[in-house]
Amino acid sequence: MSSKSRISIVGYGRVGLPLAKALKEKGYDVTGTVTGSEKRDQLVAEGLDTHILSFDPQPQGNLAAAMEADVLVITIPPSMRAPQDYPAILESLADAAANSGIKKVLFVATTSVYPQTGDEVREEDATHEASPFLGFSWLPLEETFTQRDEFTTTVVRFSGLMGGGINPGMYFAGRELKGANDPVNMIHIDDCVGVMAAIIEQDVWGEAFNASADKHPVKRDFYTKACESAGLPVPVFSDEPSPYRIVNCDKLKQRLGYVFKHSDPLAALDG
Repeated sequence: MSSKSRISIVGYGRVGLPLAKALKEKGYDVTGTVTGSEKRDQLVAEGLDTHILSFDPQPQGNLAAAMEADVLVITIPPSMRAPQDYPAILESLADAAANSGIKKVLFVATTSVYPQTGDEVREEDATHEASPFLGFSWLPLEETFTQRDEFTTTVVRFSGLMGGGINPGMYFAGRELKGANDPVNMIHIDDCVGVMAAIIEQDVWGEAFNASADKHPVKRDFYTKACESAGLPVPVFSDEPSPYRIVNCDKLKQRLGYVFKHSDPLAALDG
């Protein structure tokens, strides 16, 4: 892809902002969105083209500016305050992309699209089963984009995020955690950025990719270390079984030739 291609990132957040900085360093023309003027002014001062865009669930702000691109990257997660609005938000973005003439979309999804069967899951194992965390299925959300004819979409399904200021131990500090010996699926923000940049640079569209670190430490080891490294109380572990899945990333590594920067989440907690 030409270095002159314009990339628009809806959601300069935990994944979107470091991706923007990485792509800009590679010579791409990058624009993106935040929800408030203070953050916009800060990023503009840092040299990042930034516009205000929020949803209630209809778009509020400069949606048109976000659609002036060759590639649209969507990195906005569901709001925990109003997760029921998420499908309508994505629908409005898909409609806007279709009307704008954008031909390539990269949508950040989650491995919650897979059932927790205790087995390895690959891209073709996605189901319409509802996520226990959100109460709705992720697959129709992906299909909001993948089933459109006006553009071609690649979906990247991330496991639990870590790094870049995200300590996964904070969610479980001092709490009871079942399935102490079950494996965890994590991905470092550095690898989120690396995977997405690889998709854009290699011009790979119309695909779905799992993105999760190669190694899967058990909950007891991972969350003990995560909490201790942050000075948080360690979870109270129970060996009582808990549903889980092991995310397989062979397709990502074979199709993109991607090598994880942080292949072992346990080691990645060291810094």
